[in-house]
Amino acid sequence: MQSNQSIKGIALTILGGFLAIWLGVNVVTSQTDTLLKVAGVVFLIICILLGTRIWLLFVFFVSLDIPLIRGINTTEVGQAAFVGFSLLLFAVRRLRFTFRFGELELWMLLVVACIVQVYMRNPVGLNILGGGSVGGRPYMVAAVALVSGWLLSTLIVQPKEIKWAYFLTFSGELLGAPLTSLRSNAGMAAQGIGEAGMGVGEARVPWIGGLALLTIRWVTSKVSPFQAILKPLFLILLLAAVAAAAASGYRNMVATAGLMLLAGVYYYHGLFATILASLAGIMLIALLSVVNLITPLPGTMQRALSPFPGSWEEQYVRDAGNSTDWRVEMWKEALFTDYWIKNKVLGDGLGMTSEELERMQDAAYGKEGNRTGSGMTMQQENMMLTGSYHSGPVQTIRTVGYVGLLVILCAMFRLSVHIHRLIKRSRGTEWFQVTFFMGLPALIYPIEFTFIYGDFKAAMSILFYGFGIVRMLECNLPISQSVVPSREMKHQRFRHGRLTRPPSPVV
Repeated sequence: MQSNQSIKGIALTILGGFLAIWLGVNVVTSQTDTLLKVAGVVFLIICILLGTRIWLLFVFFVSLDIPLIRGINTTEVGQAAFVGFSLLLFAVRRLRFTFRFGELELWMLLVVACIVQVYMRNPVGLNILGGGSVGGRPYMVAAVALVSGWLLSTLIVQPKEIKWAYFLTFSGELLGAPLTSLRSNAGMAAQGIGEAGMGVGEARVPWIGGLALLTIRWVTSKVSPFQAILKPLFLILLLAAVAAAAASGYRNMVATAGLMLLAGVYYYHGLFATILASLAGIMLIALLSVVNLITPLPGTMQRALSPFPGSWEEQYVRDAGNSTDWRVEMWKEALFTDYWIKNKVLGDGLGMTSEELERMQDAAYGKEGNRTGSGMTMQQENMMLTGSYHSGPVQTIRTVGYVGLLVILCAMFRLSVHIHRLIKRSRGTEWFQVTFFMGLPALIYPIEFTFIYGDFKAAMSILFYGFGIVRMLECNLPISQSVVPSREMKHQRFRHGRLTRPPSPVV
């Protein structure tokens, strides 16, 4: 045994020496290419070492969600690595899995059917590594998201691995929030536009809002928001997170923070306490309005709070109102005319047609011949050509029509119901923190998608990934099913009026 270890040590030392020499030579000649190659090799080695735990890397990369090169982000890299290595593990019979088909699987198939039908009616080429707006890449991204989510839903894992997944989810989002937002801000600044085309002088800080939401999720997964009042550390964290969400300048951050806090109160104390918490939130906003009269709050905070009645300065209220009007103008033009969406029942698909691409290119070169004359700005028309409506329902109608929107909303709602049941079952166990933290984004996403801010591509990623996470937790967590039994479990456990064992998993 010692001789084998010695041989491995010598081999690794020799290999490391050759790699160090190669790295030293190539860094001098081509630093970028060398670093990319080294990163690729390291990533491949990590995947091999993880083996059947490759799904943990997938979870981490999805949580990280930062852009890399050529429009590819870490989520897509994690999905591709997870699917590829899982298929290899399946081929050598090392992958432990169980296949099930229930209500959620049916809803996922219906969502896929909506995407397939729109692709069949509006076929595009498979430029997989091309831009995200033209060609078949959006369809490939959706397909990989579906396959990775479905594979995740079938895995049989150890409960301790799920705790690692919780830690990696937190770590990935903690690292990814500032990196994603800083790069996004740089891109918008280079184009001279803000979030809604209003200009870059608004000084909004999205990464602060992202960290604020992560903090609220973590605190409420560990302790009730009411109980946090009696714990100085948690109280400071919650107050700082709420203030940061408002200071980011984004109204959707404030709304999402409120939803997370109310969800925390509900799962700890019930519906009546949630109503009381809502009243407490209204009183807090009223208090901030009074403070604003004495000492004006920062402009970004006033802008984020502008939807609520208060003593906010007119310039910030007007700026937020102009942003809303800017979006509503696009929504009306898209939904009440036939120029932008040809088939509102079944949708026009992802990407752009050659005609739409030509119109956008003409606009980029200053040609006015293809302008619609609707009175919208050039930026608004370009965003509508690419389907960026700043509205989940409107963009979904453009992509898969009213039929697809109905199917997707139903799928999101049913996924939220399963998450709700899972969190209720885990209440009072060591798994509550895990289920609440990992399930909360998908739990409240139907409300965010419909009323706050939504994007079709992001919705597909959240839907398929959330489906995989929920099914994996349902299958592997040692939680009693007798607390809040789902209809599927009732069907599996009770037949002919007597209790039976659930079917054993397929390995």
